[in-house]
Order: sequence, then C-alpha cells, then structure tokens
Amino acid sequence: MTLETHSVLATQLRMVVRWLEAQGQDPAACFSRHGLDVRQTQEPRERFPAGAVEGLLIDLRDESARPCLGSELAAYHKLNDAHALGITMLASKTGLEALERAIRYQKIMSSGAQFELSTAVGKVALQLRHGAFRKVLDVLEPYFFAMLWRWMKVAAPPSLAPIATQLTVPEPDNTCLTQALGLPVTWACEQAAMIFDKAALEAPWQMSNTEIVRANQPMLDNLIRGLKSGNVAASVRLHLLESLEEGLSSEEVVAQTLNMSARTLQRRLKAENTTYGEVVQQTRLHLAQQLLASPDISATEVGLACGFADASAFTRAFRRWTGTTPSGYRDTCRSDPSEAPEHVQ
Repeated sequence: MTLETHSVLATQLRMVVRWLEAQGQDPAACFSRHGLDVRQTQEPRERFPAGAVEGLLIDLRDESARPCLGSELAAYHKLNDAHALGITMLASKTGLEALERAIRYQKIMSSGAQFELSTAVGKVALQLRHGAFRKVLDVLEPYFFAMLWRWMKVAAPPSLAPIATQLTVPEPDNTCLTQALGLPVTWACEQAAMIFDKAALEAPWQMSNTEIVRANQPMLDNLIRGLKSGNVAASVRLHLLESLEEGLSSEEVVAQTLNMSARTLQRRLKAENTTYGEVVQQTRLHLAQQLLASPDISATEVGLACGFADASAFTRAFRRWTGTTPSGYRDTCRSDPSEAPEHVQ
C-alpha cells in the first residue's frame, strides 16, 4: 500500500485549518508548501493526495513540537467535515451500527487508513490498520480515536465507554490524549484499537433517526462507487443526489459543477457507455426504490425527493421504469423484498 495510490477527503483537513488559525499561523501558506490549495477544504467532493497530507502533518508535528498533536487536532474536528458520514453515524440505531457504517464508508474520509471490527467474548474491538501513513502514526492514531470518541459521545447513552484504548506508538511526554478521551490509554501495543463491551455498544442511541440515515445512504453509496470507479457518471449521480429535492439540474449546470463543458461531459459519459439522461433515470430509480422500501415516507414525499413536481408525474415515470406503480413496488417489498423489481425499461 503506497501513498501515491491514496487520497484524503479535503474537508477532513478543515481541522488543520482551524488549529493553524488558533496558533496564529496562515493556513494557506502551510498548505501551499505541500502543493495543496486550502480553499479546497470547503469543497465537499474534493480530495487531497495522501502523500501531500502526510507531508503537511509531518511539518506540523516537527515545527510545533507538540507531543500529542493528534488529540489537539481532534478537538478542532467537526461532524460536517466528514461529508454526510458524520451525521449519518450519529443517526444510527446503536453504537455497533455506527461503527459498522464507519467501516463501510471509511474510504470516503481516507483510503490510506483502514478500520476493522473484531469480536471476541462479549467485546468488540475497533482496530486501526497502519495503512499508508506510517511516518505520522504518532499523530494519526491519537487523532483517529480521540475524534471518533468525541463523535460517539454526542449520541451514545451514558453507559457506553471504551473498555480500553490501545496505541502502537510510544507514550508522549504528557497525558493530552488521556485527558481528551477521559479514560486511560495503553501505549506501545502491537495493535491500535478501541475496545467496547458488546452489550453496551448494542444499546439504543439517543440520536437514532432513520430518516437521516435513509436520506444520506444513497449519497454515501455513490461516493464509495465513485472512489472505486473514478468515473464521471458516479460524479454526476452524486451531484444529482445532493440537489434532486431542489429540482432536476440541467446537463449544463452539472457540467459546470464538474468544471467541464457540456460537450466534454457528453463525450466522457459516452466513453463510459452511458448518457446524461440515462444517469438521471438510474439515479432517480435507485433513490426511489431505496425510499419506497421504508414504510415511514409516503409515495408523494418519495416523488418530491426524486425531483418530480407532483405525485402523478412520479407515478408515470416509475411505471415506465419498472412496469409497476410506486405503491405496487412497496407492496412487493413488504411481502417479499427479494422479488422487488429493479430493472429500468
């Protein structure tokens, strides 16, 4: 695994921007030294090369001489820095579901670091594999676990707390991470992990919200598909998912968002054996099917979420795509989800 093949969500570096500003430093100058444009941290779909991010963190660590820089950076991280994943994790039904969701979508935040869940008798361990960032583990290990626990405490019941936190790096000269986590840390371990009691992790969360999860899931799925494929159609689908409720964007508007002309967008989509119209249709259908599978949202609301002006227009389109009505599709999902039609006509 090499840094050259990995990237980091640009908004994840907002915490670095905030930390630098708090130190009275110019974030733009610090980022520029590593070929990074600090303005891209405000763009939710931009990504930074992992090698440049590692170089930036090395400079911050060495120049600041802070023994526990990682936990300091975690204090400046905010939920919306992680695109839709942060709020979707908090809206999960349980802590275990939140961690499973984090692992499923971890590449959105960084493709160069990998989390895994390991279960033993009555325990669940969230393990961090070193991945590509081996030169800054003393920054990233404390950062990841302090940041994650800060997230979890927002929605977790008071009874939930890690049994143990283990890091592979040597103990620094102060107890900054222990103070940040509010619990003891074991240093110089073979495996970096945060360990929980399984029963406590399965307790209901205080911010559980199925509508938030349902609304953000298609966007997260599309981000992952886009990272895996790197294609233009995935980028178009993501834009549509982010904007459908406000109305269907024109091909020209989407092309402008992707920093290309409409003709270039058409050519790129043709090279991927699709067209703008086909991507729009597939995106609307997939979103509609996901929303209709839940009984908590009406067919009219599904139509509006998919960018249709009224229920009749949505019904006509859905029948054309699948050969059945939205209510008919929902009935099929209820009786036998495996039989629900998924084809586009």
